[in-house]
Amino acid sequence: MLKGRKERWGERTMPANLTPEYLQAEEEFRKATTIEEKIEALQRMLALLPKHKGTERLQADLKRRLAKLKEMEQQQRARRGGGADPFYVPRHGAGQVIAVGFPNVGKSALLSALSSVPLEVADYPYTTQRPQPVMMPYENLQIQLVDTPPLVDEVEPAFAGMVRRADEVLVIVDLSTDDCFDQADALLKGFEARRVRLVGEPANDNPVNPIVERAAILVGNKLDAPDAEERFVLLQEAYGERLPMVAVSAKERVGLDELKRLIFEQLHIIRVYSKPPGREPQLDKPFVLKKGATVLDFAEEVHRDFPERLRYARVWGSAEFPGQPVSKDYVLQDGDIVELHV
Repeated sequence: MLKGRKERWGERTMPANLTPEYLQAEEEFRKATTIEEKIEALQRMLALLPKHKGTERLQADLKRRLAKLKEMEQQQRARRGGGADPFYVPRHGAGQVIAVGFPNVGKSALLSALSSVPLEVADYPYTTQRPQPVMMPYENLQIQLVDTPPLVDEVEPAFAGMVRRADEVLVIVDLSTDDCFDQADALLKGFEARRVRLVGEPANDNPVNPIVERAAILVGNKLDAPDAEERFVLLQEAYGERLPMVAVSAKERVGLDELKRLIFEQLHIIRVYSKPPGREPQLDKPFVLKKGATVLDFAEEVHRDFPERLRYARVWGSAEFPGQPVSKDYVLQDGDIVELHV
């Protein structure tokens, strides 16, 4: 029944072969009453939209609408002034990663060690009163880490909203105590009660599911404590199939490189470099795209008018041979160099 179907979307014509899941997300967008609800629906629509030549204009239109709504959301928060959401943190860098945990698990010490930025750290709980963003360097990228106030009894709605807006979550537990098992269980169940499920591989194949999935890493801190390694092994047995895990010591700076690598991998992003025709590639300024991004997605990042003007592209890196001409729907890989011809 969907084959050949066309509908109006603003001033454009909807392409054929849209899935029932996409149409459901579109209906949720129409019914949305808040900017946040509209943003969430548009993100699902983009994830579910079939990627082919017939949807190129719609993809670009959805992305423009999404960018406009995010700008409106930021302006709305700025107008609220003192009444702004204290859990709202503007995004910077290649991704936003939220660190969560109970009092005195060492969140601030860990983020300070990862970023080399001094944060207020003490051996007593509740040192962190408000979300504090810092930038973590990873190779030629900067990734935003956000330290948060400790959770106490339950996950507050505003706290869950901050995690919903993020790209990734660090679930930090204290390996120096047997409470680490209860901490992990309470954090995962607490966010799920607020309709945020923390997993290793988020899925976009069920848009009607009211629970949003976010990529997460379970981090066992204080590996330098007695019996910490044994506790981490037991944690792996309990949660290793659901989440990637790493044991670290912020104090002794152990395991930090592995954690940085995992953070980058869980963002599911790639770095793509631009090569203007007849010139050397710009290797110091990567464009950051989501895994699965195509040449067309890259062209839109370079310039908003390029998708419609693009004739073809050449790719160095993942292509079969250097400078291979490729189509607009060619899927790029991390480290690719792309020369656009318009």
